[in-house]
Amino acid sequence: MKKIFTSVIFASLLFGMTAYADILPPGQKMVPICAYFSNTASMLNTVAVLGYETAPDGSKVDFSQFIANECFKPSYKFNTYKVYGVTADHVASTSGATYDPSKDAEAYPSNIKPESGYMYVDDTSNLKEVRNEYKIVKLDTENKQLIIEPESMHKYFEGSDTPQVTSGVVMKTDGTLDDGSGTNINGDNSPSVDVFTDVSPDSPYYEALTYLKDQGIVKGYDDGSYKPNNTINRAEFTKIVVGTIADTQTLNNCESLYTKIDDYNSRVFNDVVFVMVAGNAPPWYFDYVCVAKHTGLVGGYPDGSFRPATEINFAEAAKIVSEAMNSDTMKAGDPWYKVYVEYLAQNKAIPTTIGFLDQKITRGEMAEIVYRLKAKVTSKPSLTYEDLK
Repeated sequence: MKKIFTSVIFASLLFGMTAYADILPPGQKMVPICAYFSNTASMLNTVAVLGYETAPDGSKVDFSQFIANECFKPSYKFNTYKVYGVTADHVASTSGATYDPSKDAEAYPSNIKPESGYMYVDDTSNLKEVRNEYKIVKLDTENKQLIIEPESMHKYFEGSDTPQVTSGVVMKTDGTLDDGSGTNINGDNSPSVDVFTDVSPDSPYYEALTYLKDQGIVKGYDDGSYKPNNTINRAEFTKIVVGTIADTQTLNNCESLYTKIDDYNSRVFNDVVFVMVAGNAPPWYFDYVCVAKHTGLVGGYPDGSFRPATEINFAEAAKIVSEAMNSDTMKAGDPWYKVYVEYLAQNKAIPTTIGFLDQKITRGEMAEIVYRLKAKVTSKPSLTYEDLK
């Protein structure tokens, strides 16, 4: 194998987070996204892949030659780095540390830019790094382009060295997915990409979860899964439903309604409390439960509790979601849940997997109910109140 860089001297580049000096948004942390080529080693005899970044002062920061499985990410947040391909023989003929491929007529830019940098995630996330894998297809000297394509996305989590791998796509710095076409494909109905790692296109909840994820109503877990068959608790259900009707400002302002000036204590329910002291954070569901109580969607139990970790049954879910998504006033009758179940039945929003009124509902069933109501989907099979008596 030729040693093609004997006459080209490259400065080292420190990849630190110090260049990202912005203040982190509250409750967020930064996760690095790096990019690498899986097959550069096999192409060194014919093609060299170079990278350059423009610093804020206009100077060039050298990435050197990319080698197989070596991750790179830009030093600065300005996303100015570029990737070039040149023939091995041409690179070997260049000289000096000032070589700039952007000024070389025989250095050809890549057809797409490898996604790398940093992304914001919740500070409770156990995601620690994303590695985007690309493949060099060819150096197209006729059209003067280095042709590359995405191979896979590798997510690494705290406590594990085994990545979660998704083929055919890479992750962008805004958290969306890219298949190399330049179009964000996150949340569309393409059968080639699962909406979640455990929700494939043949899942009965695929359509609902695709819609809700695209609307920003559901996010799933940090490992990319949704766990549609798991039962859902009262806090989780309330978050999803309130997320369909309340904007960010409403959520952020709700706790002020329950603040006691004397002790700075926000108590929505006996077991949903936020003591506002330095370094303290409310429970993740606090604002959602706050809005739900203030708007009358939930009333809690006689003892003043909300019981956020308690699994929710269909009758309870029917009340919350019906009152949230129906503009007309609904009054409980006898039994109290009948009017809510009938509302869902009228809107064809009771999945056929619901067998009885006190059945604990799953995350997938919840998504299906909310989707049918919000998107006004009435073409799917649905049960009636009589079916569940």
